[in-house]
Amino acid sequence: MVPPRFRHPPHGRRLGPLPWFAAVVLASWLLLAMPVAMAMQQAEGAVTPAPYASGDAWLDGRLADIDVYAARHPEAFLAEIERYAGVPRAYVRSLLQQPGWRAGDAWFACFLARAVEAGCRDVVRARSHAGADADWARVAEEAGADAAAFARLRLALADSYRRWARPLRPDAALERHLAELGLHY
Repeated sequence: MVPPRFRHPPHGRRLGPLPWFAAVVLASWLLLAMPVAMAMQQAEGAVTPAPYASGDAWLDGRLADIDVYAARHPEAFLAEIERYAGVPRAYVRSLLQQPGWRAGDAWFACFLARAVEAGCRDVVRARSHAGADADWARVAEEAGADAAAFARLRLALADSYRRWARPLRPDAALERHLAELGLHY
């Protein structure tokens, strides 16, 4: 039996190495150019969120980091709040869909509530009434947060980071508090 002969494309054109090479070059260019174009488009339309303003710069930095963590591990973030702050996942999930609420805001509201022995919904309502641009320092003060409550917040944050296996560099205040409790991070 004679093997079938290779048929050329219609109209007598042959596909040689040049069209194949051109396709590879075009695909490579698209793979390199598309992420750059998408990043530029996002940068033009992106709004940088306001920094957290809890009155504690170290804590504010960690709240911004919680935003990053929650974006990568949303279920672990929701599980943390549900289990250790006692707030249902569905509530936190719906809270994060509200304008002006980020993961760090949700974490802060729920753990602040725990630190001042209030309900998370009460703290959320207080911030909502104050406006999305209201700083957390004012909301925390109105909720009755004192230095001891902020110390409990810092410990809760250290515990969350430990459970998430996320690196944390404690500041001097947290180091002192951990030492008082005989703990080390």
